[in-house]
Amino acid sequence: MHWFLSLDESLFRFVNTSLANPACDWLMPRLASNALFIPALLLACALLVWRGGARARVFVVLLLVTLAVGDGVVCNSLKHLVGRLRPFAALANTRTLIGFGGAETGFPSAHAANWFAAVMLCALYYRRWVKIVAPFAVIIAFSRVYNGVHFPSDVLGGALLGAGTAAAVAVGANALWSFIGARWFPAEWKRMPSLLHPVVQPTTEKLERAHSADGCEQRNYVIAGYALIAVVLVARLLYLASGRIELSEDEAYQWLWSKHLALSYYSKPPLIALTQFLGTSIWGDTAFGVRFFSPVLAAALSLMVLRFVAREANARAAFWLVAILHATPMLAAGAILMTIDPLSVLFWTAAMIAGWRAVKSDSTAQWLLCGLWMGLGFLSKYVALFQLLSWAVFFALHPPARAQLRRPGPWLALGVNALCTLPVLIWNAQHSWSTLGHLANRGGLDQPWQFAPKFLFEFLGAELGLL
Repeated sequence: MHWFLSLDESLFRFVNTSLANPACDWLMPRLASNALFIPALLLACALLVWRGGARARVFVVLLLVTLAVGDGVVCNSLKHLVGRLRPFAALANTRTLIGFGGAETGFPSAHAANWFAAVMLCALYYRRWVKIVAPFAVIIAFSRVYNGVHFPSDVLGGALLGAGTAAAVAVGANALWSFIGARWFPAEWKRMPSLLHPVVQPTTEKLERAHSADGCEQRNYVIAGYALIAVVLVARLLYLASGRIELSEDEAYQWLWSKHLALSYYSKPPLIALTQFLGTSIWGDTAFGVRFFSPVLAAALSLMVLRFVAREANARAAFWLVAILHATPMLAAGAILMTIDPLSVLFWTAAMIAGWRAVKSDSTAQWLLCGLWMGLGFLSKYVALFQLLSWAVFFALHPPARAQLRRPGPWLALGVNALCTLPVLIWNAQHSWSTLGHLANRGGLDQPWQFAPKFLFEFLGAELGLL
């Protein structure tokens, strides 16, 4: 082991010191950190999703999952577990050309892991791209040593871990799709049975629709909806990356919660803190990291609505509804600021759609999903409990829904929803039920009720003004 560490140090000295020159001193730090890289990556992913077909969409999803798992879980966990110091902390007279983000542990290199994960996925899905991506990966790995922030073994370990994680994610996703797709999504699975070879098999119905003008028009509206969602998502991320607006008070104190994760908090459920924790774990303790998931959640909501309305009504109505969602002031603000509202709206909508599908298909699985989404909505914002009243009205007015009350599905959903309330209940039991007192005071429950129409008119006036 000693000879290996000695060789590692010698190679580091050779790259970091012996190969030093003005050109590399200018170039290597810029390769390590470039403000345009993330926006360019997101734009490239959006274009791939829009124009690249099934293979491109699978590639983009697997790339994002691999980066999240490899960087956020594997690399960070190993850095804390191994605890190997970076060269500037372990060796004297080290040339350090860039900052290091406050982390003194360096094994493995997350930069190398991310780039070689991309190389592996390119080898699986776009082999021609390997000739372009692989040299960039090698140069980035070399720059980490040249800049003085990693030993050669750090980047070698990162490269192997990144490539291995990408392969594991691809194979695992394919195995999961083979198991779940054939059972839960048989039509989609028959069209694309393998994620490793994502070629869509046209069905007879699809071929018939392709020859009809109506089918083409419907498909064009869906594609236009995807394009709109992708463009708006990229625009919102670019806007957040520009740093034009400071954090709001809610975002700031909820960020403090994310540094002290708990089952619940004095005034809010725990999911907002967990979401900000994930965002800042990926992007660092920055305003972009705090807000990253807000436009992502808005895009997920838009995709959900687009696909649901396109199936239940028609694609034209779905497209214009998504356009209206993007123009609605409250929803647009919720797509920028990372508060409890984006989470609440997403899970409320997901529960509504799952419940509707459960009634139409008499599906217990959809009822379980409905209960889970409602539970996550409660863990996002307490107003989610009012959705129970919405379901009561739905059951009262829709006879097919009332028939479901004689089946286990709705009651299982209610049970799953109840289980999701346990973190809040446990925390409050440990803290003298302080949340109940806070909400009672905020809601004026300690005062006699009186009708106050001025608040309704103020709200309506503000909304009209914003529109």
